[in-house]
Amino acid sequence: MTDRIDTDILVIGGGLAGLALTARLAAGGLDVTCVEAGPAPSPDSAGQDQRTTAILMPGIDTLTHAGAWETIAPDAQPLHGMKIVDCGGKDTTPRDEAMFDAAETGGEAFGWNVQNGLARLALARHIEAQHKARLIAETRIDHWIARQDAVLATLSNGTRVTARLLVGADGRGSVVRGKSGIGLRKWGYAQKALAARVEHSRPHDGVSIEMHHVGGPLTFAPLPGGRSGLVWMNRDAEADRLAALDDDAFLEELNRRSHGVYGEITAAAPRALWPATTQVATGLTATRTALVAEAAHAFPPIGAQGFNLSLRDVEALATLCAEADDPGAEATLTAYSRRRMPDILARTAGVDLLNRSVRSDLRPVRDLRRAGLSILGRTPPLRRLAMKIGMGR
Repeated sequence: MTDRIDTDILVIGGGLAGLALTARLAAGGLDVTCVEAGPAPSPDSAGQDQRTTAILMPGIDTLTHAGAWETIAPDAQPLHGMKIVDCGGKDTTPRDEAMFDAAETGGEAFGWNVQNGLARLALARHIEAQHKARLIAETRIDHWIARQDAVLATLSNGTRVTARLLVGADGRGSVVRGKSGIGLRKWGYAQKALAARVEHSRPHDGVSIEMHHVGGPLTFAPLPGGRSGLVWMNRDAEADRLAALDDDAFLEELNRRSHGVYGEITAAAPRALWPATTQVATGLTATRTALVAEAAHAFPPIGAQGFNLSLRDVEALATLCAEADDPGAEATLTAYSRRRMPDILARTAGVDLLNRSVRSDLRPVRDLRRAGLSILGRTPPLRRLAMKIGMGR
């Protein structure tokens, strides 16, 4: 390890968003250093992350511009359609549904579904092959000074870094956000999300299914082969109960609640559980500092919005930095904030409202939600508009 690094941009956080940003900035001709507190992705660790992510076509464009999509694509599943099913009645059986077919928008797929661990490994390998990008794992940023002309940082391994811009891509508990004095608004829903990978008897045909039960949605996201990623949101007590079941009892409960949408679910990988919360930073920038992804915004996993919102941060910041004489200048950061904050606030409000409506057990709310879904599913112009908005175009 060198004792000193001079770089254009120092990215803190080597999750999916931090690695995507590192690759995208390097593709724009900038020298980028990414620092990750945890270990570097490896083939052994890649399969341990139970989460999956749907990357919609604008996000695929960003990863393609970064030169990284071809390394991710072999492990990805095209997403040809999305089906929303209302199960908000007393007996939780499907009452109505709306099918969103990518062909209606003139494309073959809305995007691609990927397993998070495999995508992160592919991004890390791509960065390793780049001349102007580097990933330093198992290292933290200890302290830094953001001056008017540069950021001076010291890493936990003793390395001193001089950068023109510091980017916080370090997740919900962002150190960069906190120590930069940027505020945070946060609230919860008394819900938890359970994630696993499942195998089922019927092919998914590249269709994602989101079943809206009282308490939270049950979502299946297609993966290569006869598998899907599962995200199941419930109120805290029910989520804890499901997580504590043995494998046979869990599969029995999952088959009952999924009503055979993919046939019989025959296996589920080890389950992961985390609280469902929403948070949004009160600002996106400070002196020579910017926030992206979950350091700036996070909300429950509904409608494939979270990571795609993060990739729009990545694209906006990378484009502005590549065009600027100084990527950390106040004018660059002001432009980034103006470009991204309205979208962030609108998406956060939309997901919050949808989650509250799905979670509610009040009959008028459930019936109104069903009516809205029915109208959407049977009105092609509204359906196409919803698909366009959902994809962020």
